[in-house]
Amino acid sequence: MLRQICFSLVMATVLIQAASLMAAITPEQRQQLNDLKTEIGKVPALLSKKKLDEATAAVTSVEEKLNTLVKDGIPETETLVKALRKQVETQRGILAKQQALVAAKIPTSFSKEVAPILEANCVSCHGEDNPRGGLRMDNFAGMERGGTNGALVVAGNPLRSPLVLRLTTTDNRLRMPKNEEALKTAEIQVIAKWISEGAKYDAMDKTASLGSLAAMADGKPKPAPVPVEVAKPTGNEKVSFINDVAPTLVTTCGQCHLGNNPRGGFSVATFERMMQGGESGRVIVPGSLEGSRLWRLVNADEAPVMPAGQGRITRKWHADLRTWITEGAKFDGPDAKRPLMQLVPTPEEIRARELAKMTPEQLLERRRKDTNEKWEMALSSTQPNLHETDEFIMIGDVDTARLKELAESGSEFLKVLKATFGFKETPVWKGKLAVFVFKERFGYEEFNQTINRREVPKEIIGHADVSPTLETALVAIYDVGDDPTEKSPGAVLNLAEQLAAAALLKGGGDLPDWLIRGTGLSLAASGPIGKGNPYVVALKPRAAEAMQYSIQQPQDVFQDGTFSPADVGPAGYAIVEFLMRNGGASNFGSFVKRIQGGDTPAAALQAVYRQDARTMGASFLSTQGAAPGNRKAKKK
Repeated sequence: MLRQICFSLVMATVLIQAASLMAAITPEQRQQLNDLKTEIGKVPALLSKKKLDEATAAVTSVEEKLNTLVKDGIPETETLVKALRKQVETQRGILAKQQALVAAKIPTSFSKEVAPILEANCVSCHGEDNPRGGLRMDNFAGMERGGTNGALVVAGNPLRSPLVLRLTTTDNRLRMPKNEEALKTAEIQVIAKWISEGAKYDAMDKTASLGSLAAMADGKPKPAPVPVEVAKPTGNEKVSFINDVAPTLVTTCGQCHLGNNPRGGFSVATFERMMQGGESGRVIVPGSLEGSRLWRLVNADEAPVMPAGQGRITRKWHADLRTWITEGAKFDGPDAKRPLMQLVPTPEEIRARELAKMTPEQLLERRRKDTNEKWEMALSSTQPNLHETDEFIMIGDVDTARLKELAESGSEFLKVLKATFGFKETPVWKGKLAVFVFKERFGYEEFNQTINRREVPKEIIGHADVSPTLETALVAIYDVGDDPTEKSPGAVLNLAEQLAAAALLKGGGDLPDWLIRGTGLSLAASGPIGKGNPYVVALKPRAAEAMQYSIQQPQDVFQDGTFSPADVGPAGYAIVEFLMRNGGASNFGSFVKRIQGGDTPAAALQAVYRQDARTMGASFLSTQGAAPGNRKAKKK
């Protein structure tokens, strides 16, 4: 046993000594490492003399030789190896900084660096044939002139240059290129650097197209774009390019063939660029399926099959593409240079057209089905009662007699709405209006959470949801009973307010909440429903109190979101009453229509009442005994 232990100790000692010998470097290897240390030591001198190319070559040589020595057996843990690695890293960092400083001193070339970016992203909307905003960017002369909004560039100051501001804004409505991907950070930096250097032009002719400058950027002339002949439809075509073909080209093909670097050089940004083809030549040959590579790829006649990845096309689009090419690839849009994203109908517009084609009977059947599905989604454990009239589909967990009673009250108030808004048709809402009635607040809250994905404040006891296309047309109320109080309007007034909101929403537009609720309350309060109603009586003092702690500036009165859910009804009621007194129903109707048409409340006030929002707001507040900026704590 003792002999075996001694043998083991001897063997362990031998192995340790062998490992030490294996790990040790030879004198020749040590000399090679010292030589590399001398080489890397010469780099600082090269850097001080601004010989950056020689310094880069020296550092690269040392690193490559060191990698070879490590590969041949010198361990990375060797002290000299670790020291050399650190020196290489240090000198590369110094090199990078000096190279960046040198690059910063090299003037940016408009012709070689800026022009290609502008040509690829700006000329389609600011060319000779379609200078949006009066601004031409297809040559430097046009950029110097600027557009209807003034100068494009402030030489020496990129932060004050509209070009940079429009490229970098986070507001998608203002950012350029419009409806396309934002420029890459590196591209924006090139433009900003050029402007900060004085926005100088480095070619001879300022009227030369950016395309011609960009084509010479690499010193070699590039082939001119394929001339495109835009064939217009005769009216006998079975397929529309804009309505049937272009939407899928933009949404599906555009995933790879839009932006600054479309795959294969093929872009569907505009009809003109699409017809010019890509790196492989023309992609669409009018009248020829075999000659149209797009068709061959979509039809799986040629690899790779398109669209790539997870993209899918419908059978209808496949058939429409075939027909469109066969019929001569006609373009039925207004401008072949205009971005297709601005021409094609949105999914909402397509859906609106489908709904518009429906007969009243078809839309009614769809509304019945949708109403039942919404109830099933929200309260599947409760069997609803139903009652239908000429105008309403009443549904709820109250009894049928209650539904009939509310329907009769709603029909009476609808006469007021027809007179006010000039509705002639019956039903007012094509496909009828669905009215959901819940006997418990729990049911109303469940409906909101399930259908509208939202929590409702306790002050909200009803709402209307009507899309301009009438794909959705509903009112939902919590049946609070027939005994109104200062804090509860009663079921009939609540229903009337929501019916008025549904009438307003039918006209579309982004109406502020105070206008929707205020109009409903004003119309309901002015008739028999509001007579003697304590809730209506309390509206004015509640509105005056709300103004004391909600308004900081006079113009805040007309902004959406100024008032809390508890105050928006009373405040809206007071504001609508004020506008009606100061201009009559006719002017108020014009005010509403202008907002529905896209105006802001401030712009609509100026156009209809000939006063700005600040002046109108101050005048209104004087009737409420409130001074803006004198915010008080809200009473509990």
